Amino acid sequence: MHASPLEICDNRCVISRIGPALLAGSLLVVAACGGSDGDSSATTTTTAAVEVTASTAAPVTTAAPVTTTTVALVVEGATVVVANGNIVGGSAGRMTDALGLEGFTTGEAVNGTEKVDDSVVYHVADPTAEAVAGSLATMLGGVSVEALPEAPPIEGEFTGDVLLLLGNLQADKSIAELSGVSATADGTDAAGTGSTVVVANGSGISGSAGRMSTLIEAAGFTVGTPTNSTAQATESVVYYASDAAKADADALAAAMGGLTVLALPDDVPTDAGSLDGDILLVLGSNEADKTLADLAG
Repeated sequence: MHASPLEICDNRCVISRIGPALLAGSLLVVAACGGSDGDSSATTTTTAAVEVTASTAAPVTTAAPVTTTTVALVVEGATVVVANGNIVGGSAGRMTDALGLEGFTTGEAVNGTEKVDDSVVYHVADPTAEAVAGSLATMLGGVSVEALPEAPPIEGEFTGDVLLLLGNLQADKSIAELSGVSATADGTDAAGTGSTVVVANGSGISGSAGRMSTLIEAAGFTVGTPTNSTAQATESVVYYASDAAKADADALAAAMGGLTVLALPDDVPTDAGSLDGDILLVLGSNEADKTLADLAG
């Protein structure tokens, strides 16, 4: 019988099996053969190595892509009526002006038949009215949206599509303040990015600068203390004190129907001869005591 290759060389063969490597999918076999030191014959050494390796790497997992969806606000297609449901007189009218600047179609402000802390937005049974109501609620900071009840909580007859019962928590606050982000109908940001507007009365109508300050503040602008102009004016003019304030000056001018915008002159047209702010609105008689909705329309 012939000897196997591993049994030759005077039977001095060593087979080494590495147990742990076998568990990992590897087998190492070594055969070593050789003669005695005094043997004159050739010495033969044979080494055989066989290695089998199995891959145990974990599969690569790829995360699903993140999809971000932005839902556009719906401000057109339904008439919004604001009802005063709070203790602040005139707040429904001022909110009506603010909503008009945001692109909503608004009706005449009315009084509510109940007082509430948090505003509620009601809508008629119409998909567009419901969409407008949802957008309005979002812009007010996420107030409740409900179907309009058979007896709306207002004085008189309801003639709109969406009813905002304005509560104490939202009364006389700007849209930007309530929502954190103000979006106009054309998708641009509303003004009020930090410039302070000072209204100077050039109309000759007592108190009109203060009343206009209240209106533009409700629309999202930052206002300073009203003052008087050094001259009477028919048309209002918006002045900006620095290039950084020009964008807000342009926005204010547009909100008031497209007023002239100029750089502030060295001779500031106020009683004090100075401007404690960034933008000066010299209020003329044509714009005095009008709502922003009237001026923008």
